[in-house]
Amino acid sequence: MYCYCGKDRNLTEVSLQCSDCLNWFHAKCTKISIDTTIPIFTNYKFTCKWCNNSSSENFKRIQAGWKEIGGCAIANLMLQQHMTESKAHKGDLIYSSANAKKLPIFQYYFNKNEHLRPFVDKNWSSLCTERSRTATWWATLGSCLYSTKDLFVAKDENNRSASSNFCLVDPNLWNIRPGHFGVSHSRTPARTQREAVNNSTRAIYDSGTQDEASSSTITHPSSSKRQLTPFRSSSEQPGASNSQSNRSNTVIALMEASSSSITEFGQSGEQNNLRHGFKYLPCQADKLFPYTQYRNSELPPYGLRLSKEDASLSVWISGDQLTSTTDFGFSMARANCPVKEGKWFFEVFIDRGGEGKIDGKDGAHVRVGWARREGNRNSPVGSDAYSYGFRDLTGQKVHQSRLTQYGEPFKTGDVLGLYISLPQLKKAIPGYQPKSPKRHRIPILFKGDTIFEYKDFKPTHRMNQLLELPEKKKEKKYWWQQQQKEQKLIQSQPEIPILPGSKIIVYKNGVCQGIAFENLYSYLPTIDKYTNDDDLTEDDGSLGYYPAVSMYRGGTCTLNFGPHFRYPPPPDPELDLAINGPKQKVLATKSSLLKTSVSRPLLSKKSSSSSSSSSLNPYKKSTGIRKWRPMSERYMEYITEDVLYDLVDEIELWDWMLSQKKKVIPTKRPAIVEVSDGSLKKRKQEGTSRQEINDIEGSGFPMTKWDSSSYNKF
Repeated sequence: MYCYCGKDRNLTEVSLQCSDCLNWFHAKCTKISIDTTIPIFTNYKFTCKWCNNSSSENFKRIQAGWKEIGGCAIANLMLQQHMTESKAHKGDLIYSSANAKKLPIFQYYFNKNEHLRPFVDKNWSSLCTERSRTATWWATLGSCLYSTKDLFVAKDENNRSASSNFCLVDPNLWNIRPGHFGVSHSRTPARTQREAVNNSTRAIYDSGTQDEASSSTITHPSSSKRQLTPFRSSSEQPGASNSQSNRSNTVIALMEASSSSITEFGQSGEQNNLRHGFKYLPCQADKLFPYTQYRNSELPPYGLRLSKEDASLSVWISGDQLTSTTDFGFSMARANCPVKEGKWFFEVFIDRGGEGKIDGKDGAHVRVGWARREGNRNSPVGSDAYSYGFRDLTGQKVHQSRLTQYGEPFKTGDVLGLYISLPQLKKAIPGYQPKSPKRHRIPILFKGDTIFEYKDFKPTHRMNQLLELPEKKKEKKYWWQQQQKEQKLIQSQPEIPILPGSKIIVYKNGVCQGIAFENLYSYLPTIDKYTNDDDLTEDDGSLGYYPAVSMYRGGTCTLNFGPHFRYPPPPDPELDLAINGPKQKVLATKSSLLKTSVSRPLLSKKSSSSSSSSSLNPYKKSTGIRKWRPMSERYMEYITEDVLYDLVDEIELWDWMLSQKKKVIPTKRPAIVEVSDGSLKKRKQEGTSRQEINDIEGSGFPMTKWDSSSYNKF
């Protein structure tokens, strides 16, 4: 159904797609005023009144990238060219959605100087909202058309240049919608991508038929409208059947794929670039506390997801914040919750990666792994001592920018599982005593929103020393000089605390690749002679290991934090690895992909021969209790911890305020929030005088600290 009126959409008329229900609405049927001179444009975000739960719609124009500008310009020129050749007029039924299948696919090519430059210049306000018109904007557009081969195809690809004639790789105008030009539309994707990724909603099943898929009704919480399509990993050949799988498996709709038809990508939070060495998270005032005290707040979508506030500025993240990509060099995105102890697991779907060289240039790549809070967001996972990564093209493991041969390569269509085991700090570090987190944060206003400005953890000198490569050995005149130099080099290596017994295990399409890393570095901050007094040396609640992915030049991946997995690991991965060794296939779960929150054996049926051999192994035969947990269960734990820390902050603040009544000279306030940030401002009540407020807060409290005009914004 289209619009409130129920009538079909027409390509020649302005229509808007709702970002929630994905339905199309005629602009003339809405109450908003749209200043546009073209029917096809994508630089907006629209919410209909049905999804907005009100009698009005929400409409916002956003800044378009050069891909969107070039793509929309070509799309409108294609439509105009066809109308001219067909002698059609605006509103003709041939351009109605009811006749979409009858409308031929346009194949018109346009030149930058002859067609695109005058068209964009004429419709600048519609195509390039909020973008300044520089003197060389047309050269930037030409470079974008030339370099973006997955969106624009030249008429003569052998002599492709910025002055070539270009058309859209996907010339079907019905597919153009917000976010359409944010993903690849390559005509020649990798073979595994053609087999594994469909341009529709991702669904996961073991070996059920497509008829069974259509009968399933399990949906993702972020949307009530889902279409289920079969999913096949790159390790499965078309037409092949898996005799060891349960044919009665039901399909589970897991998440949206990186498809131009449904996924809208947004840039990561620009507040990350406000001040170097700080992090920014949303906050809100506690209405129940008598003083204006701020606490952390959570933004939708609620649940474990990729954090826009903790990602590189060049990373683009989907609306459900489970899919990420980038157009530039390696950039990292991390989840919004860390793990400190226990055994955890999550999966990564490689939507595009492992491409290698394409026309002499590097293709799309993806790296996956675990990273700490201090890890560099503008580099790949494993580039420093704060992260551990797994490389796609070679299957090598990466740590401290050093490559080590490890497992099998992975590419588009593969599913990677990442398992981590962390011991309790009490057992790992002798004499360790946990302390209450010390959070140094200040509430500030940023573009109308209240956010906390945290001091972030910085890489330390001791950890950076690990990245220094040893000097090459040079022949000395005397052998003892060489020996002394080697001993000095060994002694100069810093001693970093580790977590004994910690492990990271990687699975590719259910096949265990073995232990990737052992005895991981402790996530507690290291202290050395270079540590300053203002550096953070205690946990503020955000330390730990985060699920992390990094993308390169169009690399795209989707994270699955559970509780349903395509290839869940054995109940005890470490024991299974010790008994069976690596390279053991883990089949997809039986019967509706068993929900991993239930402690049940996740073993598939074996053939008669394999069952007899498995009887010799008591572990294979036993119904072991699952010892690992899906990462999705960590979210509520992390939120509970954060709420508890907020309560502790308020208790300490209240205790400090009461202590001021009995003291003439004010004592130092708890280092939860600085006095100058305005968090102590008393809420005024009718009939309460300034002196009464001062008496409540303590006679020795300096009035100028909280009575400043700069606090009125809070």
